[in-house]
Amino acid sequence: MQVPAAMKTGWALFPGWAVLAMLTAGCASRVADSRTEIRYLAWGNPEQIAAEQSFCDLFNSRNRDIHVKLTLVPSSAYRQKMILMLASRTAPDVIRVDHYDFPSLVGKGVFFDMTDLARNDHGFHATDFFPSTIREGTYKGRLYGLNVMFGGEIMYYNKTLFRQAGLEDPFELSKRGLWTYDVFRRDAIALTRSEDGRPVQFGVQIPGFPALTPFVWGFGGDLLSADEKRCVMDSPQAVRAMQFLANLRWKDHCSPSPAENANSAFQFESGRIGMVFDWSGMSVRYRKAIRNFEWDICPIPVGPAGGVSMIKGNQLVIYRESAHPAAAWRFVRFMTSPLVEMKLYGEMRRNFPTRKAVAYSRQYLDGTLEPHNTRAFVSAVETARELPINSRWSEWTNALNAQTDDLFSGRNLNAADVMRKAARAANDVLQDQEGF
Repeated sequence: MQVPAAMKTGWALFPGWAVLAMLTAGCASRVADSRTEIRYLAWGNPEQIAAEQSFCDLFNSRNRDIHVKLTLVPSSAYRQKMILMLASRTAPDVIRVDHYDFPSLVGKGVFFDMTDLARNDHGFHATDFFPSTIREGTYKGRLYGLNVMFGGEIMYYNKTLFRQAGLEDPFELSKRGLWTYDVFRRDAIALTRSEDGRPVQFGVQIPGFPALTPFVWGFGGDLLSADEKRCVMDSPQAVRAMQFLANLRWKDHCSPSPAENANSAFQFESGRIGMVFDWSGMSVRYRKAIRNFEWDICPIPVGPAGGVSMIKGNQLVIYRESAHPAAAWRFVRFMTSPLVEMKLYGEMRRNFPTRKAVAYSRQYLDGTLEPHNTRAFVSAVETARELPINSRWSEWTNALNAQTDDLFSGRNLNAADVMRKAARAANDVLQDQEGF
């Protein structure tokens, strides 16, 4: 089978798998009742998958000429399976792609250019969505994906522990502009408790990468240079951020060490951690798992250079060789419609809406269920920055993390030394023209 010219450059993405290109193509077929069948590839926990199937069923009931078949892959194997299917030219018509992977894949020519489909769809208006959700799915000025499972990083906190320690609620402090790094550190120390010389409660679970990025920004640092060609995590500002986080664990002893956190002893659900930093979608898990204490959310604390969250989503893309891109577009539009977003985000709170009208709706902002401080979700997105996820993201961040592990594991507590080595390792990858 001859590889189309447009795909030749993309084949470099799949080293060792080129032989799979000989497999039979075919991402769409006709179902028994003559409707056009399109396949949809997604992942998620049981609740998410059940929701995805219900949306497929609803779409099928409303579109008598199209039938969507949901293809499931375990989360742990999803990325490998997706790339294998793209390499073998057997990919489904519609694929949910994590944005960590989107930039590296879109440049290989494996996704369908949706620009004309969007332009000719009079019901589609890019201004209905938060701008960053459109930017994430855009490549060289062309639209290749619509964002789903989007949201910002937020701070979750144990209200019960704060109250027992006599500390003011961080959300109330945040509303008055007083939720600063100094107050955050003070409270983390105050929330830490030991019995008979053994820690039984910690103030904070320090975030790993990339969840620590808002702290780098809060100290005035950054991950990459403006042109995204050089890692700048060795700047004085970034070093201060990394030293601040490491000190929470090794100097202030208000965050569990890797040994103390063995077997997940200090998860937020356990009630033994005062604060954690995670994506907005974690609220579903916490609402289901937590029964013995009160919890809520608040914005990221404010550092010397300000306080901003980070945002990221996933993209729904159409496979380049889909036989039915127009039908696939209709399904993508349905999955990003107000109806689905209100169900998935307004009712189920699986993540944050991509549509502004849904995010600002009374239903989404209703704080009857935990978390109650739903405005914090909105402010996290309104003030957030996008991660500099480029085509080399997985490579240079792996190189970076291999070095920063020394800092957080306690092997080297000099952040300046560690970050100098980490930035050098990341830049070695970024300057390698061969790439992935």
